[in-house]
Amino acid sequence: MWRLRQPAMRRGVMVMITLVVCVGLAAAAQQGQRGIGDTDASAMDETTGSVGSPDPKRAAAELALSDEQRGRIYDSVMRIPDAPVAQAPAPAIADALPSGVPMQDLPAAVIRDIPLVQGHKFVKFDDRIVVVNPASRLVVAMMPRYKLLP
Repeated sequence: MWRLRQPAMRRGVMVMITLVVCVGLAAAAQQGQRGIGDTDASAMDETTGSVGSPDPKRAAAELALSDEQRGRIYDSVMRIPDAPVAQAPAPAIADALPSGVPMQDLPAAVIRDIPLVQGHKFVKFDDRIVVVNPASRLVVAMMPRYKLLP
C-alpha cells in the first residue's frame, strides 16, 4: 500500500514546489524585477545620520522615474540648444521653484516615451535639470548636470 501512495505524494510535493516558485516569481515581478545586488534608488539618497523614515513630503512629490528614464530626459533636454539656464539657486525635490524662474516644455518625444512626465515642465540650472509640476511649481525630479572643466 505504501508503494501505491508514493507517486501521489511525489506529485503533491512537485505541485507545492511549483506553486512556491510561481508565487516567488510573481512577487519578484511585482517588485520591479530587481536582480541580485540591485538597490533601490531611494535607499541611495543622502544619509544624514537621523533615524526614521524618509521625508514624506519628498516621497509624495517625487516622480518614480528609473535611471534609464532620467537619462532619456537628460539627453533630450541637453540637445535643446536654446533652452535658457536659470540664474537662481536650484531647489531640491519637493521644494517650490521660485516664481521668477521660467519653465520650459519637455520635448514631445520624451512625453511620448515617458507618459509619467506628461503635463510637467523642465528648468535647466547650472548644476542640474529639474522636472517641475507647473500647477504647484514643485520640483518632482532632478538630474545632475555636470560641466566639463576647460
